Amino acid sequence: METMPDEAVQAAKFEVAKLLLERLPFFLMVTSGFCLIQIFTWGGISTYWPTGLWVLYSLGVIVPGWLLIRRLSVTYAVVGINQKLVEDINNLAIVLAFMTGLIWAFDSFVQFYLREPNQWLYVSALAAIAVISAGLLSYNLKAALLGAVVILLPLLIEVSIAGSGANLYFIFFAVATVAVLYFGLRHQQRTLEKNIVLRNEAEAALKQQEATSYLLEQHWQNAPLPAIQWDRQQRITGWNLSAEKLFGYPVAEVLGRQGDFLVPPGSRDSFRDMWQALIQKDEQGYYAVHEVIDRNGQIKICEWHNTPLTKDGKLIGVASFIKDVTSQIADRETIKWQATYDNLTALPNRSCMMSELDAAISRSQRNNQFGAVIFLDLDNFKDINDTQGHHVGDMVLQFFAELLRQAVRKEDVVARFGGDEFVVLIQDLGTKATKARARVLSISDKIMELGKTVCKQRGLEYEIEVSGGIVLFQGNNRYSPNDLLKQADLAMYRVKNFGRKGFSFYDDSLAVEAEYRVSLIRELRQGVENREFDLHFQPIVNAGGDIVFAESLLRWNRPSKRIVAASEFIEFMATLPMMNEVGLWIFESACANLRQWIDEGLWSEDGVLFVNISPKQLENEHFAADIRKLISRYAIDPHQLVLEITEESLIHNLDEVEGQLQDLLDLGLRIALDDFGTGYSSLAMLQKLPVHFVKLDRSFINDLASSENTYSIVKAVIKLCQIMSLDVIAEGVETEEQYRILADLGCDYFQGYYFSKPVDPGQFRSLVRSASEDALLRLVN
Repeated sequence: METMPDEAVQAAKFEVAKLLLERLPFFLMVTSGFCLIQIFTWGGISTYWPTGLWVLYSLGVIVPGWLLIRRLSVTYAVVGINQKLVEDINNLAIVLAFMTGLIWAFDSFVQFYLREPNQWLYVSALAAIAVISAGLLSYNLKAALLGAVVILLPLLIEVSIAGSGANLYFIFFAVATVAVLYFGLRHQQRTLEKNIVLRNEAEAALKQQEATSYLLEQHWQNAPLPAIQWDRQQRITGWNLSAEKLFGYPVAEVLGRQGDFLVPPGSRDSFRDMWQALIQKDEQGYYAVHEVIDRNGQIKICEWHNTPLTKDGKLIGVASFIKDVTSQIADRETIKWQATYDNLTALPNRSCMMSELDAAISRSQRNNQFGAVIFLDLDNFKDINDTQGHHVGDMVLQFFAELLRQAVRKEDVVARFGGDEFVVLIQDLGTKATKARARVLSISDKIMELGKTVCKQRGLEYEIEVSGGIVLFQGNNRYSPNDLLKQADLAMYRVKNFGRKGFSFYDDSLAVEAEYRVSLIRELRQGVENREFDLHFQPIVNAGGDIVFAESLLRWNRPSKRIVAASEFIEFMATLPMMNEVGLWIFESACANLRQWIDEGLWSEDGVLFVNISPKQLENEHFAADIRKLISRYAIDPHQLVLEITEESLIHNLDEVEGQLQDLLDLGLRIALDDFGTGYSSLAMLQKLPVHFVKLDRSFINDLASSENTYSIVKAVIKLCQIMSLDVIAEGVETEEQYRILADLGCDYFQGYYFSKPVDPGQFRSLVRSASEDALLRLVN
């Protein structure tokens, strides 16, 4: 027999014990029946004392046996089968087998003692009883054999004593019977246990299968994805709850129907292709995407994940899981749109324009016609955002974008590059350059007119000015999209540099200028890293010619070249981030020199050093704190330092920097307004800022002796400053005549080559020493 698991054997033993408990009552009932038959057959000897004793003994076995069986049955009904109950049942079977066997052993003794004439018939009956008892107790091999042996053993003894010639045959028959019973019952018990184990396993497997089928059914019905099962003819045989939610049809309405009613007419070809691929076992049918239509007529886009159902290699059906991807596809389309279009204006963005430009260049190479790129920028657009808010600025951009689309042809492309920058691509301008230029200029004029109407909506009264750069291209030029945009951008910045509002065509000189700017930036960065910058000083004298002030001026010692004046690079550097680093170094160097002059006794307590401050420095939020630290480090009296600020640098960001300037004024520093008179808001600067000095620009000084208008202006400015208690410094004084006129007009201080050019720190100290010996300075050529 195959080895079975201990758990299975244990379960089989429990099952056999239950069967044995169920058979024990029948065993006692059969035993009682045989006892009654025996009493009836005894007839006349029933009054014999051994017979009465036998009857009493039989009752003494059967009645307690019934009670014990009932007790065990009640226990089983209450607590169920367990190991102790199994032992109790088997022990009871053995006891009953032995005790009932003694009933028939006693009966055998009575039969042979009385020497009844039918005693061999009784012997046969007892042998039959032994076999029947063993069969009834077959669920317990020990009990069955014990009962048979107890019944047959007295018979063997009696037959042997009788000395009959047939005794050997009987003994052989009895032994053979016991042997057959043993092996037969043993085989029967093992077979029974094995069958019980197999039955239990089959029942467990069936339960497992039922549980699995139930779980699969639950999974199918409650799956989050809609699921449909089809037969080979595309008829629906399965329909879960999610499919009902997706399509709106209850299961009763779809079972047995062909599935084409779920597919709109436009997608039925792809639906048939999917089924054809499934029938041909082509993997292309396992996954498909096409439209479906629900009960309400709504079109949805779904993914179909199909699994062919086969039997003996033949397709018998299909299981389909369906995923509604309508929103995902819409999201992908939105993302794709956002990747190529501007959200605010719905115009193509930079990425889309680059693709359009690339295609336009290829088209121009094929047809040899001119195309054009116009790079547009809205002038002073920042003012709208700053004064009216970004929501108004966004509205202006939307209006301008719409009008810009109307100003060009349908085949032209208008894109927004971000901020207030737009690019227009115009194609098919003909093969003649002059004609192409004329057509582009015509479109440019239309765009210029847009600025007069774009902001006269929703109560806005702004007039937008547009600056634009134009570049023409033809296929044989072989320019890349980046080249064209760069060239148009350079042309647009030329317009910006010459006052804005207008259009300019690109030419090669712009590229040269751009190259120069790039080269200059590179050399300036190298100059900062290599410490190529020096600080020079120019004296400022009073009306008597005494050096009372000085201005620090930056100079650039380019390797193997002349010293470069600040006028050649400082304005350009002021637009670069490096100006913060250079400007801080200028202020620190000025403090260091001032400290040295004071320590050497060359500088009086009333002496003042002017230091130029760039707009870039004022935009740095740490500017005031850095200045405060340097003044503290060099122990400088703040009253001896004056910050020179140009009025033009403050026009657009006065509100942002006013707080930092006020912090420095509170510290004790003073402010000088440089290049006074060159801007359009000079008087406004005098009102908004606590200015102490006003420096007249050299452009007024140059024409002072020859122009009556200039003379009148300078006279008025000096008079105004006197009224406002401001000191006036005249810059660029180069002749004695200029000096005399300014002095007669009441100018307070003078600066220029007539007195001294800017010199290095060593020369400046010598100049100061010399001036202390001779109060009146001589002309320095």
